[in-house]
Amino acid sequence: MSRSKSAAVTNSSDVPGEYRHFYEAAENSLDDFYLFDGVPDETGQIVDFRFSYINPNAERRLGILRGDLIGKILTEERPFMVTSGLIVKYREVVRTGLPFVTEVFLDDERIKATWLNVQVVKVGDGIAITSRDITEHKRLSDHVYHLAHHDHLTGAANRTLLKERLDQALLRARRHKHRVAVFLIDIDRFKQINDSLGHTVGDALLVAVAGRLLGSVRQLDTVARMGGDEFVIVMPDFKKIEDVERCGQKIVHNAGQPVQIGDREVDVTISAGICIYPDFGQSADELFRNADAAMYAVKQSGRNGLRIFDESLPKS
Repeated sequence: MSRSKSAAVTNSSDVPGEYRHFYEAAENSLDDFYLFDGVPDETGQIVDFRFSYINPNAERRLGILRGDLIGKILTEERPFMVTSGLIVKYREVVRTGLPFVTEVFLDDERIKATWLNVQVVKVGDGIAITSRDITEHKRLSDHVYHLAHHDHLTGAANRTLLKERLDQALLRARRHKHRVAVFLIDIDRFKQINDSLGHTVGDALLVAVAGRLLGSVRQLDTVARMGGDEFVIVMPDFKKIEDVERCGQKIVHNAGQPVQIGDREVDVTISAGICIYPDFGQSADELFRNADAAMYAVKQSGRNGLRIFDESLPKS
């Protein structure tokens, strides 16, 4: 196929016979398709690319007549190529001859909030690019991932995501000699509330408490629901025990405010046990057991508080 400005706007009958099938395939492709000529520097190295063909789908994607792009320099027309580092990858395709495949999110003046799967191959001293809109696929994948890793009622992390986050936190802590705090939290007298006021009120209470827990911690912390009325918070990379205790006091205070459910005000308090890695727990199981022992001590002393595990407490 002739790689010139006319190739982008002519009919297939104007294309030499040996290229006609390729041209028609490109014109009717369901994907966006581009051809670029390489633009060399003074040493002959390809440093940029010039539009030489754009199919109708790519024209619609960019929202510009393809005839207005043919012959233009890629990085001048699409500065995103520079800021994203993609232009470097495209040069590598020409230099090595190896194809390049990636997924990229675009949200600029031409392409709005779109995920594209991009495939780049070498053609002569230039490249051919095929791209496909995968935005909906990404949305579905993200939704499926969220459902698989979050509690359906409260939106907090579930056991699967909790294990992933805690394993990652402990791995980083071992490598960098940091500490990790694990909170085990239980809503006081939840069974009594659930039985007397009904499961609808109980569920609404769980959602409210989960929201308060999420609003009381840092973005890098993890709030998870273990099931029932039991929650876990993983707090990595803190500086001092006093910071953990201060955060714990905030959590107990925030979660312990009355919850308005319909026309009913429900009093709620929580009991929280904390275990610190590596001070009193080396593994996830040991951290959970000792946090549970600390929480049990709070329950025994009247509920509505927190306790950090130490050697004075019997292990769970």
